[in-house]
Amino acid sequence: MMAAEARADPALAPVTFKDVIVTFTQEEWEFLNLAQRALYRKVTLDTCRLLVSLVLPCSGPTASCPCSLGLHSGP
Repeated sequence: MMAAEARADPALAPVTFKDVIVTFTQEEWEFLNLAQRALYRKVTLDTCRLLVSLVLPCSGPTASCPCSLGLHSGP
């Protein structure tokens, strides 16, 4: 696929981590119980692993891949 095609048809654009991740505000995060927070972390990590498996491996810790940056404990 050519870059020009992706710009012309958004359906052909690559999927990014930001396209599929669920985010919470600090206030929303505080309403989650420990089990919900653990589930969020698991689903986020699984999603990241799936996306990474679909593309070339990250080029190192300076890459913009969220997996290389690690998952944090809050929003």
